[in-house]
Amino acid sequence: MGLLQKDLLDAVGVNKGTIIRWESGSSIPSDKLAELVKLGFDISYVVTGIRTEGAKKDTSIEEIRTPVQHLSINETNFLPPNLFYVPVVDVEASAGHGAIVISEEYTDKSMVFDCQWLSKRNLNKSNLVVITAKGDSMHPTIISGESLVVDTSPLDNFVDGIYVIDLDSHLLVKRLQRQFTGGIKILSDNPAYEAQLVPQESLDQLHIVGRVVWMGKDL
Repeated sequence: MGLLQKDLLDAVGVNKGTIIRWESGSSIPSDKLAELVKLGFDISYVVTGIRTEGAKKDTSIEEIRTPVQHLSINETNFLPPNLFYVPVVDVEASAGHGAIVISEEYTDKSMVFDCQWLSKRNLNKSNLVVITAKGDSMHPTIISGESLVVDTSPLDNFVDGIYVIDLDSHLLVKRLQRQFTGGIKILSDNPAYEAQLVPQESLDQLHIVGRVVWMGKDL
């Protein structure tokens, strides 16, 4: 990426492992991006490795510092056009036996992604939200506490994958697999959890909230 790790460490107060993950492509929390903007970092370069036209190549924090006034993490106008926000929703989806949905309010946090990632996967950014996984039934694929990007677009054509489903007001993260009989099998990646079959005649009881498309890596 070209940025000095020490500059980022000093700028936003994170550890070296976090910086390495950012440089490897992990999404950067918007509050940290806001801090970097205040310090004058080229945000497009930080997130994607592609420098904004006219940005300085010298990454010394003292030489690129350009104050930005009254910046809120809810404001998106400081982002270059090749980046976009995905809002964080205050819900937990259980990768275990089920977590009751306590709140569905948007928080003041969000995660930032590259628009190329969006277009390559034919996703609509207005249908994406970030939630938190809880439980161990999808281990090792999904770890409890991880952030998940969920595509809540209407399902025109169901394909096998990892989904957030609503069963009796409980959000679950499970792998769904279409059966030749017309039903859907609910699978856990953790072998300690048994699979469940929803027969075709009972599919109206299975509400699919959305498909998981990212959790620190593409799915």
